[in-house]
Amino acid sequence: MEAMKRFWPLFLSFLFVIVGPLNALKAEEITYTGPPITIRYSSHVPATHMVYKAAFVPWMQQLEKESKGKLTVKPYMSGALHGPRDGFKACVADITDMSHGYPIWQPASFDLVHGMELPFAFPNAMVSCLAGEELYPRYFKKEYEKMDVYLAKYQTTSAYHILSKKPVRKLEDLKGMKLRSPGGSLAEMLKRLGAIPIFITTAEVYNAFQRGTVDGAILYDNGFVSFRLHEIGKYRTELAMGIAGIPYCLNRKTFDNLPKDLKRVFYNMLRKLVIMEAIAYEEEDLEARNIMKKIGIQTITLPPQEMERWKATVMPVWEDFVKKNEAKGLPAGPLVQEMKTLAQKYAPWTPEQFLKQATEHPIHGIIDGM
Repeated sequence: MEAMKRFWPLFLSFLFVIVGPLNALKAEEITYTGPPITIRYSSHVPATHMVYKAAFVPWMQQLEKESKGKLTVKPYMSGALHGPRDGFKACVADITDMSHGYPIWQPASFDLVHGMELPFAFPNAMVSCLAGEELYPRYFKKEYEKMDVYLAKYQTTSAYHILSKKPVRKLEDLKGMKLRSPGGSLAEMLKRLGAIPIFITTAEVYNAFQRGTVDGAILYDNGFVSFRLHEIGKYRTELAMGIAGIPYCLNRKTFDNLPKDLKRVFYNMLRKLVIMEAIAYEEEDLEARNIMKKIGIQTITLPPQEMERWKATVMPVWEDFVKKNEAKGLPAGPLVQEMKTLAQKYAPWTPEQFLKQATEHPIHGIIDGM
């Protein structure tokens, strides 16, 4: 695929960057001499998912190499071990070691972390992922670890657009439309825009779209193809109105029981995985748009004046988020200010810069002692 051709040079540059530092740092040397340890990875996405193939599979191979064969990953895809909404429970029950732990799918259990999905907060997945990991120890860690898990990685999707059976060219076209939504701030945005958000996981949306339970979906572009929604939708309205946080949780017992040297390798490699997948989201979106164009899906680009109407309608979600959380005594104001600062700081960065940052300066404190 064309996107893979674009991604591999970045991945090779990633390998070039990390080989020296990992081999040079004594803290990264492998002293563990026991048998290989297998990390169970479970996900609701299929093994054909574009980002899984482009980033996670190469990362598994690199983890095994960097751990001298002492850490291997066993993937269980398409919900083979548990349901899409049960990632937290599966980690706590020791059914899996690493799985989806999406606050957006359990909104009542979280507070500040929902700020990451505020409208037009970040320009791309690379910026949102690095910002999310940087903010996590100070703002999100306490509420996330209440779920009795560690954070494996603070992943996000790329920007969300609309795929629908009928064209959406102006704000009025959206009124009363039932759109698949992941929940959280993105659902609030849809309500303000006049649509009816329907919470359905990505694993369930194809059947709902096919049967007419929903009129369309908001999702990232490569998700439209990975979950086969492009087989049903006819019109893609380009909005980039939000990015969904899709962090993965980690079985605490599994991580705590790893030898010290393998903990460090695994932890640092997770920091790199975040950026590898962020780059893949952006690259695979390009491929997905090409696929949708070839099969006749029409992309609708809103005129600037119309786009400003949409933005003006949803931006009060920011103020509501701050008011709601500061009423609980939470530092929502400082959080959103830091989000804006980080978005501005990282927006000009290249993929190579993000990879270099994750490699040479992995964020500490996502798990205590790391």
